[in-house]
Amino acid sequence: MPDFLKSYKQFTTSYYVTDGLRITAAIMIPIIISAYIGNIPMGVVIALGALCINVCDSPGPLHHRVNGMLISIALVFAISLITGFSANHHWLLAIELLIFSFIFSMAGIYGARATSIGIAALLIMILNIDDNYDTKKLVLHSLFILIGGCWYFLWSVLLNRLRPYKLAQQAIGDSILSIAKYMQVKASLYSKNVNYDESYTALIERQVKLHTKQDLVREILFKTRSIVKDSTHKGRTLLAIFNDSVDLFEQVMTSQQDYKMLHAKIDDEVLAEFEKTILAIAFELENIGVAMQEGKKSYPDALTEQTIKELEIYFDYYRKESADASNIEEITSLRHVLENIQDIYSSVLIMHRYTAYDPNFTASVESELDYNKFVSNTQINPRLFFENLNVHSNIFRHSIRVSLTLFIGYISLKLLPIGHDYWILLTILVILKPAYSLTKKRNMNRLFGTVIGVGVGALLLYFIKSPLVLLVIMVVVMAGAYSFIRINYFPAVILMTIYLLISFYLLQVDNFNKLISDRIIDTLIGSALAFVATLLIPPRWEREQMDTLVQNATRANANYFELVSKKIAGGAIDEMQYKLLRKEAYVAMANLSDAFQRMLSEPQSQQENSVQTYSLVVFNHLLLSHVSTLSSYNSYQLKDKTTQFLPVIKNILAHLKNEHVEITSDGKPVMPELIKRSELAIAESHTEEERSFLTKVSDQFIYIQKIALDINKLILRSTVA
Repeated sequence: MPDFLKSYKQFTTSYYVTDGLRITAAIMIPIIISAYIGNIPMGVVIALGALCINVCDSPGPLHHRVNGMLISIALVFAISLITGFSANHHWLLAIELLIFSFIFSMAGIYGARATSIGIAALLIMILNIDDNYDTKKLVLHSLFILIGGCWYFLWSVLLNRLRPYKLAQQAIGDSILSIAKYMQVKASLYSKNVNYDESYTALIERQVKLHTKQDLVREILFKTRSIVKDSTHKGRTLLAIFNDSVDLFEQVMTSQQDYKMLHAKIDDEVLAEFEKTILAIAFELENIGVAMQEGKKSYPDALTEQTIKELEIYFDYYRKESADASNIEEITSLRHVLENIQDIYSSVLIMHRYTAYDPNFTASVESELDYNKFVSNTQINPRLFFENLNVHSNIFRHSIRVSLTLFIGYISLKLLPIGHDYWILLTILVILKPAYSLTKKRNMNRLFGTVIGVGVGALLLYFIKSPLVLLVIMVVVMAGAYSFIRINYFPAVILMTIYLLISFYLLQVDNFNKLISDRIIDTLIGSALAFVATLLIPPRWEREQMDTLVQNATRANANYFELVSKKIAGGAIDEMQYKLLRKEAYVAMANLSDAFQRMLSEPQSQQENSVQTYSLVVFNHLLLSHVSTLSSYNSYQLKDKTTQFLPVIKNILAHLKNEHVEITSDGKPVMPELIKRSELAIAESHTEEERSFLTKVSDQFIYIQKIALDINKLILRSTVA
């Protein structure tokens, strides 16, 4: 399938499009009904109420969505009344805007859903800020907004009741697609003309996105009683396929190798075959991901199995013909990669079977895990609000920045002859984010997206005169705008501008040409105010927390390595503890990588030690990959051999935990001791199977110790500097 068509299918079956269609229907149905009865303004206000409540209806457990929407409905109704009663007193409205914007922005300390509730309240305040009604009309206006909020709530809950597992299926499918994309980048490391820096940067970016998507799945699955507690057949299947996908991602990470050495010692044709095979498996995962999003069964592609068999034959021939003392280690490494590919494909075949939701296949799928330990619980503690009322809190800085910018924006627009006041304030609200990089990106997207959207919208209105055709186009671009808004703001702004222009045109708004120019001018003013505010009241720069994030990632990797090493040395480990430590290592790594990516978008003056930080990010990623590889060696219990590695394990942990490290008389780490112990353990092995296993273990310990030493050196250098 061509890449475009494949990407199109992945997107159209995702929950992003489902969200877009849901909100489009929620907006259009009241408008169509009100047009039928001859009262379009009423339908527009009801649709406005539905739009505001949609803001807080982000993917998650149903009871969280329900609670968020109910709170928003009450809050939006109250703010609508307060704004209306203050409309004749601009000074009072300015003060209310200042206070409410600060309080609702501070709600971000309680999580993303609390943030969206605050945005919904500010949104209705800004959209009503120009309205001036008498008391009767104001109450009626607010009641229509309330009706719109209730309508959206019932609509959203009804759709969920009709398809209670759909969101979970789509979220799992999306996370599986992210694993496929990670594998595709991994495959590029076997390419002849690979750029290592670009590939590792892409791997780190993919891991951050994957973590975000897996975290969403955990929220949906592990906090939904009907899935975790009631143990329905479909619920068990969803849990099984997600748990297997997490294990599969660990398997993918276990294929970490010294790629530069492979390219130096192995023929490019051989590595190209490995790249082709990995891409074939990634394609299988894409099929599974799309099938999960569609709720259909996926089927294995016979070509993938054939490709793997061809690789086995090709590799065995190459090993017999080309193996010698100069490349035996690299050929052995590739043998391990081939075994890993076979294991991954076996897992992929199982995931294919899960998509059929066959009761006979999933009947035995049970888990003793306490899923509550894998998700975080945010409690609404008032003390947390007051603890963050200081300049060291980033959310406090953000709240001050939002409230002052909206306040100044409102005062300015009252002094200037501007046609649509709320567009300036709306631009400020959607652009300003707690992180500098996100604000910068949003600002550019909003600015250029609006200009492009106005241009495209004007062309459509110039060439198309049929109201029916324009209405159809408006509905399509509206659905597109709300589908993109959670994943890519730039196309969302373009589409949203187009549908707003068409809607104003169809409503026969006076001075339509002036409306177009106002849209651009107001966006420019709002963007400029947001930009200046970010410079005058800057957020906490990412470099300020980078040391802490590096330490957290290294510590999490050390804890993960310590438990894995215990297993390798013959000790028993608890599955719950293992999976928790693995998740903590992935989360810490994703947090570090995400912060570093944001730092690169900040001013150059704030990118202190960026090269060194990049090295620490890459080394921690490599460390996590090699520890994951080590964790996969669990099929042997050679305690009498593997216990010889205990001093080495202790030394590696000392490096990672920055403790006292044993050194030799010449001042160097005990790497020679590791090699000596490895050779001794391998020499004492009685079978080829034992020697192969111990060689693999020894190789990973050597890799890990080198990386631990490099991390330790960089951290010490940073401390001295």
